Amino acid sequence: MIESSRESGRKLISGIADYARHFGPWHFDWQPQGVRGLTVPMDGQPYDGILVRDLADVRQFVDAGIPTVAFTYGKQRIADTVMVNADDRGIGEAVALHFLQRGFRNFAFCGQANMAASAKRAECYVSTLKASGFDVNQFWTNYRSTGTKKDQREAEAAIEWLRSLPKPVALMTANDDLGQRIVQLCQSGGLRVPDDCAVVGVDNDPVVCGVCDPPLSSIALDQYQAGYRAAAALDRMLRGEAPEAWEITAEVGEVVVRESSDIFAIDDPAVSKALRFIQANAHRPISVDDIAQASGLFRRGLERRFKEHLSQSIQQRCREVQASHLAKLIGESNLSLEAIAEQCGFSEASHLTCFFASVRGETPSAYRKRCSSG
Repeated sequence: MIESSRESGRKLISGIADYARHFGPWHFDWQPQGVRGLTVPMDGQPYDGILVRDLADVRQFVDAGIPTVAFTYGKQRIADTVMVNADDRGIGEAVALHFLQRGFRNFAFCGQANMAASAKRAECYVSTLKASGFDVNQFWTNYRSTGTKKDQREAEAAIEWLRSLPKPVALMTANDDLGQRIVQLCQSGGLRVPDDCAVVGVDNDPVVCGVCDPPLSSIALDQYQAGYRAAAALDRMLRGEAPEAWEITAEVGEVVVRESSDIFAIDDPAVSKALRFIQANAHRPISVDDIAQASGLFRRGLERRFKEHLSQSIQQRCREVQASHLAKLIGESNLSLEAIAEQCGFSEASHLTCFFASVRGETPSAYRKRCSSG
């Protein structure tokens, strides 16, 4: 009982199916459906095990003695059930850091009032930004896209809130659906995305992000691996063994930058020029002197302004941007590490490996393996 209407559900199902193919065979009773179709009762069915979103009545399966894995939207733990969730705290932190790296000083969060995961994502987003000295404006909605008068009132309140925010503002939404909605409401309220309001969602659903205008930036989650591990946990339960862990977490991936947040909110023209130069040259080695020349400032003056606006050195910024570019090549292409090293100005693949590991905390091979599993 997992939805196929969203990328997160499809990746979970894909991970489960691959585990069953590797260690089965398993026979599945599954129907393509959206989230709202997950509450169908399953009384009287001869199931050996169940993998289910916790929007359904999970307790009935557990009480019937059926081994159960629940994919949670943030509800409370259910006894004797493996719970699969997302790293909501890591999500909030990653989006906050994405906005900070782009020089924003005004921040907002839009959450789904009836979605428990929203609160966790908001909490860490807010705490990360507060640690850097910034406050966050928050708006909570019950919007359901049903076209009712209540939804219209929710939309009007959201537009009023968006207009009231100091500009430019960096806005995180609890998921991609809300992100798409916020972008639409910005346009209805006469606000430009990303110039007035930069928006980042969660789940990196290519369909939702793609139909958004402009396309929505979003943070990816490793739902495939979570699904695979969930199937492994159910397999142990089916054999009468305890699972290795009663909680499984989908790890946080990259913020996939699209047009909705692809902007630098810096009111210093020299720093903005430097940032654009660094981004445009992420594929090759550049020196701090090269960057200073592109900005029109002397090196010492640019260093001082970087510290003032971004709380990091020029070299730190270069390393982060270059590592992000390498991550895209490693995760999205079939190029060998030797070929990537040559393209990006490393004399040897081993030098690329050392650099990437020092910035990202994992080797390129480990990163590529993690990406390919999704």
